[in-house]
Amino acid sequence: MSEETEKTNTERVQELYDSFAEGDFEAIRDIMRPDVELHEPRGLVGGETHHGFDEIVENVFSRLGTEWEDVSVVPEQYLADGETVVVLLTWSGTSSKTGKSVEFPNAHVFDFEDMKIAQWRSYADTALFNAALED
Repeated sequence: MSEETEKTNTERVQELYDSFAEGDFEAIRDIMRPDVELHEPRGLVGGETHHGFDEIVENVFSRLGTEWEDVSVVPEQYLADGETVVVLLTWSGTSSKTGKSVEFPNAHVFDFEDMKIAQWRSYADTALFNAALED
């Protein structure tokens, strides 16, 4: 087996967070299926379901880069069960528009197919996130 196929799903998720911190979207692309779905909390400003990696970059990652400063996603615990990895983390950032900072616990759930992320669900305190965006 090659080194790539020997990686666990948890290791792949760890790579996703490392690549996000480095701004390496191509490395993230390699971890996800082309038809990946990201389900953001509906109560979140801009929260909806995004289909495909390019849509995630355009509507989520780029928005984070333009609307937020000092974004930090710090994984604290990984829980794996078969093809699913749950990550408990702390999300923080400062709104570029309001200058308000926010920090809250968050959970990401990743479902894998063929060793790539097929579905990503995010659970967050939407009230804290949205309050940082309000003038």
